[in-house]
Amino acid sequence: MTKVMELLNGCAEYAYTLKVDEKSDVYSFGVVLLELIIGRKPVGEFGDGVDIVGWVNKTRLELSQPSDAALVLAVVDPRLSEYPLTSVIYMFNIAMMCVKEMGPARPTMREVVHMLSNPPHSTTNTHSHNLINL
Repeated sequence: MTKVMELLNGCAEYAYTLKVDEKSDVYSFGVVLLELIIGRKPVGEFGDGVDIVGWVNKTRLELSQPSDAALVLAVVDPRLSEYPLTSVIYMFNIAMMCVKEMGPARPTMREVVHMLSNPPHSTTNTHSHNLINL
């Protein structure tokens, strides 16, 4: 299986049709965002047949209190410790919207660009808690 096929393994419409479209591009973009946030490659580091999306979902299930903050703290790359937690959670949530299993549930790239370009005021607040302080 090629790396592209492994990457798109969780993309339901690709699995059924073997065709890519805008929503599979959104899925791939979400995987790239997860790579940046988690600091790990999308495949090959999580066990046989498990990709980065599956690992995040598995980690969520293993948490006793699966809040966004708890999940981000469990998976985030320690090199992001200087960034405000709210900003990292915001980016993580965008990534997770992009990697929803079913294409129609994912945002469009236009919506993703809008979310990335217009974060809520609280994510840009320089006084919010950094990951390192938690």
